[in-house]
Amino acid sequence: MQINIIEQISNSCSCSHTEAREYLDSEIRYLRELQEADDLREDDMETACLNLGLDLDYREYFINRLAGA
Repeated sequence: MQINIIEQISNSCSCSHTEAREYLDSEIRYLRELQEADDLREDDMETACLNLGLDLDYREYFINRLAGA
C-alpha cells in the first residue's frame, strides 16, 4: 500500500513521488505528535487524508502507521 498511497498523493497534488513522500511523512509526524500529547482524535486522520487529497478509506493506513504496523 505504501507505493499506492505515494502514487495517489502524487496524482492528487500534481507533485513528484519524492514530494508526495515528504507530505505523507509530515502528516504522520504531526499525527504522532498529537498521539504523544494524548490529543489524537479520529477526525485528525480524516484531516490527514483530506490534506493529502486521499479518500477517507486511507484512515486505516494512518491508524496502522500510528500503531506501528
